[in-house]
Amino acid sequence: MIPRQESDHPIDRIRFGLMVAIGGEDSSETLELVKNQERIARREIDEVPKRAESRGPEFLEYSAASRTQLLTHLEEYLNWLTKAKDALESQNSSETVEAYEESQEILPKLNAALEAYSADFASFGPFQSAPANTLHRMTEGIATGELPKAAWREYCEYYQRGIEGRIEQLEQVQLPGRTLLRESYDRSADILQDLLEQEPPTPDAGLESLKPFDHAYHTAEKVENLMKEATQSGDTPIPATNALLKFFSHRESFGREALAGVVEDYGEIMDRYSENFEDAASRPTDSALVQEEIPRTLDNLDAHYAAIEELEEALEESDESKLEELFSRLKSTADLLEESREVYETAALHQTNIACPSCGRSNPPENRNCESCGEILPRPEDAGATQSSTFSILSGPALEENQQLEMTENVARLFQSCDDVNDGKITHEQFAAELQLASAGLKEFTEELDGLAATALDETNFTPEQMEYWQTTHLPYLEEVAVTFQAGIDETQEGLQTMEQYLADPNEIHLIEGIRITWQGLNTIHRARLSMETYDKMLSDVMEEAREEGLLTEG
Repeated sequence: MIPRQESDHPIDRIRFGLMVAIGGEDSSETLELVKNQERIARREIDEVPKRAESRGPEFLEYSAASRTQLLTHLEEYLNWLTKAKDALESQNSSETVEAYEESQEILPKLNAALEAYSADFASFGPFQSAPANTLHRMTEGIATGELPKAAWREYCEYYQRGIEGRIEQLEQVQLPGRTLLRESYDRSADILQDLLEQEPPTPDAGLESLKPFDHAYHTAEKVENLMKEATQSGDTPIPATNALLKFFSHRESFGREALAGVVEDYGEIMDRYSENFEDAASRPTDSALVQEEIPRTLDNLDAHYAAIEELEEALEESDESKLEELFSRLKSTADLLEESREVYETAALHQTNIACPSCGRSNPPENRNCESCGEILPRPEDAGATQSSTFSILSGPALEENQQLEMTENVARLFQSCDDVNDGKITHEQFAAELQLASAGLKEFTEELDGLAATALDETNFTPEQMEYWQTTHLPYLEEVAVTFQAGIDETQEGLQTMEQYLADPNEIHLIEGIRITWQGLNTIHRARLSMETYDKMLSDVMEEAREEGLLTEG
């Protein structure tokens, strides 16, 4: 296999060069890179403590842990560079291989230490948020003449662009607190706009003028961190419920109005959940398992809604005495709703579709007659007792077979790359390459689908009688399948775009949401593909039957 350079970053270039050297190629360029990185590592080991000291004793104490870790990993990095240099100079293949393998552990640790110390360096100051502290340091630099006045506007615009990007991403967030998060970021952006239109304040004046921005931005950070925690762990299996409970566990940090907005968000999310459930529940089913579970789910939804309404009332009345009991009810009913979801998933797994003996169309097991030709479908003797259903509260009615989508190698690789980039095992450039590969595959699939659709709609393939019969009998069904295909493609593309947001904003929530949305989209495409496969067989069989009945002429 030909080795591939992962990025233009010096470290990736060194790793690529080591791999090339193992293959016996010239390593002189790599050796120069290693020596240059050696000089940089030695310089940083010397300069990091000096820069920390220049910020005063309070910063030295504040950053002690992250600074110590950074210096430790810089020393390890320097030792590794020395080892790699010696291996290349001596042209020792075994030592070169060893250096390459060691880089897979040393470099992620160094990157993590750099990020931790950078966060401490940026966040230290009179304010709670790193951007506010950075802007205040800008005022100090401008006051001493170390920075030009133009730097003030540049930094304000830089943070403003970052906030605007986050606001765009919030359209995809399905967790309570999203309204508060949006309002906080909007407020931050508005304040920055006012600041960049003014002359840079003096350091003392900046302590006052930056307070509103700091408050708004720090609120957004707190909200986003709570939402992220809710997707990772909590007292219930439902992330939205976990987010609601986490907000109330930190209610001293938020006002009553903000918490009321969080509860309102949660109610809207539950409304969507309830609507999806009711749509699915309205489908006919012979599954005893599902029939028994639906009333329980409805009762638990009612109990959950009742707890939400009482929580709203307790907030309005500022009555905290009821909160613990309401939290307990929310947790217990959320657990019961999750149990219902598992029941419906079990029912869906045991589904057995029925093929029509006349036209061959695959029908959901609850159907008595074929959806295509109306033929009475064969029924197993114990249909009423053990028949399962396609019912699932996690997805809407399927057009055709609801077989489980298997995880392909490419999809597994994409999802694994999300874990790897978040854990620092691969670079952002590698992750971007995986996303590009997935997008290219989706685009290729879309083009193939467009070609199939064009062929299916080509009137030259039909006699006039065939075309009329096809348009009235089967075109509506094919259009329905096409809509499902397009919905799946759009959803998958949305998932990939959500993952891509991680490159600009390394927040794990983008990866979690991206995987969820992409998997939903792929399942939608899978169901549509199964429908299309059945349709191909059905069309040829029905056309033949129509000819036999004299509805069509030979052609």
